[in-house]
Amino acid sequence: MSLDRSTILLADDDPTIADSLAPFLERAGYHVLVVSDGLTALDKAQAHHPALIILDVLMPRMDGRETLRRLRKLNVWTPTILLTQVGEASERALALEEGADDYLNKPFDPHELLARIRAVLRRARPGERSLSMAWLLTANELTLDRRARRATLSGETLELTPKAFSVLE
Repeated sequence: MSLDRSTILLADDDPTIADSLAPFLERAGYHVLVVSDGLTALDKAQAHHPALIILDVLMPRMDGRETLRRLRKLNVWTPTILLTQVGEASERALALEEGADDYLNKPFDPHELLARIRAVLRRARPGERSLSMAWLLTANELTLDRRARRATLSGETLELTPKAFSVLE
């Protein structure tokens, strides 16, 4: 984990979710700002420029969808995931059309949300290739050249069967 941790803005008025999700995301390596309403989320998003925003749809003062609409109107294109108890497909489709990057129904597994956060952040960095697309993989003294199907350890070429190379890959 780098010292420059990505910041996530979590806006949810349910203290049970905020109190459990924020520490979970902190343990996963993120810095988490927690707010409980849409107006405060709008202010924090503009002041702190988080890497990702998580908005509950049903919040006081301003709901999550309105918060998202206002952010987009202000040209703030921070990746955003909406959380809601409304499970209607039309609701999800409308939120995605209005600029949400992902949508998750409550109750949810925090591990699934974490996977979705990572996926959205990967898509937000189009210049970076995922490990599955990289031709050259390096870990300490081990290097795998996928194109040449060759492995080296401390600069010495390893004699590997195709199966052994696949296992390392």
